[in-house]
Amino acid sequence: MKQFIRTLVFAFIISLVATPSGAQSLYNAAGMGLPVEALDGRARALGNLGIGLWGSGLLPGDPAAAGMFIVPTAVIVGQPSWVDYDHESGKSGSIQGSRFPLMGVGYPGFSGIFTLSLSSFLDQHYKSQRSLELDLRGEKSEVTDLFEQDGSIGSLNFGYSRPIGTSAALGFSFGRYAGSILRQLERDFSALSFPGALESYQTSSRWTYSGSSLTGGMAANLGTFARVAASVTWSGDLNATASDDTSGMDRSFSLPMQYRLGTSIVLAPGLMITASAIRADWADIERDLDTPTTVGSTSNIGVGVELSRANIFGLALPLRFGYRTGKLPFSLGTGVATERIFSAGLGLSLSQADDIVLGGVDAAIERGRRSGSVLTEAFWRATISLRVSGY
Repeated sequence: MKQFIRTLVFAFIISLVATPSGAQSLYNAAGMGLPVEALDGRARALGNLGIGLWGSGLLPGDPAAAGMFIVPTAVIVGQPSWVDYDHESGKSGSIQGSRFPLMGVGYPGFSGIFTLSLSSFLDQHYKSQRSLELDLRGEKSEVTDLFEQDGSIGSLNFGYSRPIGTSAALGFSFGRYAGSILRQLERDFSALSFPGALESYQTSSRWTYSGSSLTGGMAANLGTFARVAASVTWSGDLNATASDDTSGMDRSFSLPMQYRLGTSIVLAPGLMITASAIRADWADIERDLDTPTTVGSTSNIGVGVELSRANIFGLALPLRFGYRTGKLPFSLGTGVATERIFSAGLGLSLSQADDIVLGGVDAAIERGRRSGSVLTEAFWRATISLRVSGY
């Protein structure tokens, strides 16, 4: 128990001193931002969407899974990414960023397990610039506009899961959305050639976000060879409150219901396959946006395979491969944007008792592509998670 507490404290210290930096996609410039999934390294490597994964118990999208694994548990996840983009205007470049998409703990009580997690929800960090000509003093002069949107929205989730018999579990979690966004626009006149050039000016505005969610789910083991799970997430409106010095108005955004379904099947000792799907219809949010944006429903599927018989120096070293594909809710152009990802990874069991991993590291690397009518992104994304369990 002491080792569990020391590792947990260390993990949360890391999360407090580490702040996300840089953008992870330009698609977060449209609409509300880019949805961020709270997944660990194992789920990422397997292309899993966070549900129905045998052996995982602290994924917010699968609240019942913790009830199948009633052991004190903690997890922390780090995730850097590198993106190359091409725009139809001819502009291209690269961006990068890092985040901690998931931190969570679970502890048994009242014949079940309580969970507490802090997870990412929407990434809204974005930078851009444009050059334009203005008629100043009777002649055409070039100026530069610099725009930056810096912020994110996370979710604090408190849940409880309880086993039903020996092969099933029910769970729920209540979440609170919170975050803030700072938007800054600067017009740079430094390129003007005539004397007494105008000074650059800057304007900024800030909004804070709040909202609530409720997730309920079930999971069941079919003997020792399969697990099935399903969950539904309801979200109330996401409210954006402008600061006192912001000229913009308060806003409210309709969030969709999210439906998840997943399964894991053991085909042979040391060989498991997994499949999962998630669907959410964002169409109702279109009327809440203040800029023309293509909004649609997201239908994502993921499949993967895990080979768990590999080991190194007597330690388990499972190998994982996955693929996922689906649609993005927002697009910068007129058509629907899509995303497809190939992934691979491995795990390292540092300490294990029977089938329970008391300490382990999971790593994944993903190669993906996002495509829309005006913007294409190719990206690498790495995910590393630390998991500890024990009394």
